[in-house]
This record gives sequence, structure tokens and C-alpha cells, in this order.
Amino acid sequence: MNILIIIAVLSFTIMMMIETAAFAARAAGRLIGKPALGTTIHHSLFTASRFLLISFLPILGFLVESNISYEKYFLTAVLCLSSSFLGSFIIIIYLNKVQNFFQKVFYLYKSSTIPVALLSAIFSRKKYEIKYVDLNLKLTSDRLIPKKVFVSFLAYSFLGTGFFIAFLLSLIYTDYRLTLSQFTAVFHGFGAIIVSFYLDPMLSRSIDQIKSNNMWLNNLYSILIGRIISYFVTSIIFVSVYYLFFK
Repeated sequence: MNILIIIAVLSFTIMMMIETAAFAARAAGRLIGKPALGTTIHHSLFTASRFLLISFLPILGFLVESNISYEKYFLTAVLCLSSSFLGSFIIIIYLNKVQNFFQKVFYLYKSSTIPVALLSAIFSRKKYEIKYVDLNLKLTSDRLIPKKVFVSFLAYSFLGTGFFIAFLLSLIYTDYRLTLSQFTAVFHGFGAIIVSFYLDPMLSRSIDQIKSNNMWLNNLYSILIGRIISYFVTSIIFVSVYYLFFK
């Protein structure tokens, strides 16, 4: 069971880190004048990261079916969320290097497909004549837009905890385990609506406004910071719920 927990934590964390890193493709696209390609690669990586659910969801379901203790279940959830926070935080710190990586992917994509370009950018040792455009404007508190940080926090709180809340209910009410596990779609639905109809269009619009030098970056940072705050806060909430109600 411990091995399964480790695999579940790694699967969830890597999936969240890929999603966070994918935002750098939007930044790279804006910097080199290819916003459409940046958006395409962002969504391609997001979709590809979903393959990690193939290992994560069956393992989480098996742990619940095996009547995992509340202690280990909450430990699994907290490890997933806190690891996602740390991994995504590191990506944000090195956002410029990550977006430079995607500029390399754009260059390689000229003569290949997106999967081949991604793999070549990761594993190829060949030096390419690429004129990188750096992200010179660093993250500072004045770049964050409180409203957008909060909306991002709210959206990704639903998206990040949907699985864990639904399966926790399944663990508590064993007679309705199958029904309650389907509530994942309900929690994810709230977050997905906010992302699809507010955050993503807002970011795309600001990126498309070429004359706007800073607003798109302010929006990007606000979304990313709201996202990692959601991981941090929800991990604390899960710890608190465990000690208050399940200890």
C-alpha cells in the first residue's frame, strides 16, 4: 500500500507541475510573437498530463476499496498537494528558463511534430542557433492583481481537491461508494467553468494585445500565484480537517 501511495503522489505532483509549466509556453509565444502556437502547446501539454490519471485514479480508488485508514488517506492527499505546491513554486521561480525551453520547442516544431519537438528539446544535446528572448520583468508583489489571484485560487482549489474530497466521501459512506466517487465531476466542474470562461480568455486577450507590455505578464503571474496558493492552503485545510474530525 505504501508503494501505491508513493506512485499516486508522484503521478499527481508531476501532473500538476506539467500543467504549471505549460503556462510558460504562453509566455514564450507572446515574447517571440507566436501566441497561437504558445496556446496550442499549453493545451496540448495539459491534455497530455491527463494520462497520469491512468495511474492516479485507479490507485486512489483501490486505496478506498481497500479501506485505507483515514490517517494514510489524509497523508496521501496532503503529500500530493504540498508536493504540487513545492514543484510549482520552483517552476515559477525559474519561469524564464522554462519559457526559454519552450522557445526551443517552437524552433524544433518547424520540422517535426509537437511530441517529437518536446522530446528533442529535453534529450537532444545538439546546439541550435536560437536567439532566445528573455522574460526580463520579474515577479514582484506589485505585479499581482488581487482579484485575479483570488479567482485563480478559487478555481484551482476546486480542481486540485476534487478527487480527494469525492473519494473521502466514498471512504466515509461505504454503502454509496460508487455514487459518491462520481462527485469528482461536480467539484471539477466549478473550477473548470472559472478557468474556461474567465481565467483562460482573460489571459489570451491580454496576450493578444501586443501594445500592452505588462498586463499579460501581470495576469500570468496572478494566475500562477493563485494556483500555488490553492495547493498550500488546501493542504493545510486537509491537515486541519483530519485533526479536528478524524483523529
